Amino acid sequence: GGWLGRYLRTRPAESRGALACVAVGKALPECLLGAPAVTVMQSLEEFAIAARTPAFGTQLARLYAMQHGQLGAAARDTFEALVRIEAMRTTTYRPDNGATYGRDEFANGLSQLARLIKADVGLEAASIDLAGWDSHFAQQGQVEGLAAKLAEGLAAFRRDLGTRMATTTVVVMTEFGRTVEENSAFGTDHGRGSAMFVLGGGVRGGRVHGDWKGLSPDVLERRGVLEGYGDLPVLNNYRNVLAPILTRHGPGTGAPELADVFPGFDVKPMGIFG
Repeated sequence: GGWLGRYLRTRPAESRGALACVAVGKALPECLLGAPAVTVMQSLEEFAIAARTPAFGTQLARLYAMQHGQLGAAARDTFEALVRIEAMRTTTYRPDNGATYGRDEFANGLSQLARLIKADVGLEAASIDLAGWDSHFAQQGQVEGLAAKLAEGLAAFRRDLGTRMATTTVVVMTEFGRTVEENSAFGTDHGRGSAMFVLGGGVRGGRVHGDWKGLSPDVLERRGVLEGYGDLPVLNNYRNVLAPILTRHGPGTGAPELADVFPGFDVKPMGIFG
């Protein structure tokens, strides 16, 4: 399974409701593979069963009420989630603290997550994607628009949550990086250059954490003309960034549990929290 799916398996069984973990999108992301329960949805409006035929939904709930064991428990959690989401759908959502979300899909997804957090439905983990960063050509025009969506979406989300950010951590990460030097098509190819952003309560912000050697030519590694241009050396492992976050949000999570989340890796948690 994925790292977040493995982490969620270490959590108490009572925290595994249908809305304990949500993936905003059309498919289950790899990080959540193996999670005890994940709800995948594009919006709260689309999360429904028999929306136009309520009687069918009632009959379905009665049918599953006769089930026992894991199937019965999962069904009860799901129908409870449906009831709570239906109650949310009947009210107009107004972001708090003057927050204004954009009209793009990413901003809408963040708004949905903020709404779930503030509704206290038991959400413990969530995943949302912002695609389009594979910039092999014309990178500047492509990345500028995406970076603006990312920044404006996160700013609105942070403002909307207000004091709830004290118990929330946002991690921005990617599954691939880029080379440092531009290619002949005014883009960059797959490489190691990347960044992770961490936002939330207790974060020692406003600084760069981890080892960093700069971008001077003598630091870059050459992989040959056919394999790309100057690339960064590998200095920091993403697991060491995620480890202190999981520890912070999982009371009692220590070295043995982290070893289950990141098997075969010697975890050295980065000091990103004060």
